[in-house]
Amino acid sequence: MFCPVCEAEYQPGIRRCPDDNTELVERLDPTTGSDDSEARFLPLHKLGSPVEAEMVNDILTQNGIRSMVKSGGADTLSPLLSATAEGSIVLVDERDFDRAQELYSAFFGSDTTPLTGGAAEEDEDIADT
Repeated sequence: MFCPVCEAEYQPGIRRCPDDNTELVERLDPTTGSDDSEARFLPLHKLGSPVEAEMVNDILTQNGIRSMVKSGGADTLSPLLSATAEGSIVLVDERDFDRAQELYSAFFGSDTTPLTGGAAEEDEDIADT
């Protein structure tokens, strides 16, 4: 049995995908399932720090959305270095993009700094004064 959403395979007897609560099918449709091409990820949001991006990524993943975080090399080494970095980008599978946007908006609105509050542009304006 297979999940038509996340394409995971399950043992016979399981009827619903525990990750996204979708009813399983006996085989995946090759026209809608993944073929030999890679999944296409689109940028959902640029966040102020890798920690914030990981938090958003966790929320998306817990809600069945395929996502990942793209950060600069220095971001992963130290939280101190991430303060001077340009931030991180949360990427989502294009099949989940609309749902991911709705979920992000429901949690954070247009906030690019969910942990500390305020948008990044506001922070830059304060720093300039």
